[in-house]
Amino acid sequence: MTYLEYHLIFNLPLLVGLFLLVRNRLQKTHLKWLGILLVIVMLFTYPWDSAAVARGIWGFGEGRVAFFIGNLPFEEVLFFALETIAVVLLVIHFLPDPNREVES
Repeated sequence: MTYLEYHLIFNLPLLVGLFLLVRNRLQKTHLKWLGILLVIVMLFTYPWDSAAVARGIWGFGEGRVAFFIGNLPFEEVLFFALETIAVVLLVIHFLPDPNREVES
């Protein structure tokens, strides 16, 4: 299995399901903060993961990835983003709905 196939089989259905769960609650502010969080995740995760690969702590199988961005496969960088999006959508699901009336 390639890394991209992994994303298609496991991460894509998860993201579609979470999106369908929160689609009526998504607001512009959620997307703004998601964008900010994605930048933070990339800035912190890419160097650490890249350094680990460069030091031989782990690697990626030959023929299992599409192409590399520095030391990391594109799919690994995509993984950072997909998992961040999944967590944000899950958090939105569990946040109180501001459009729902509170029962007294």
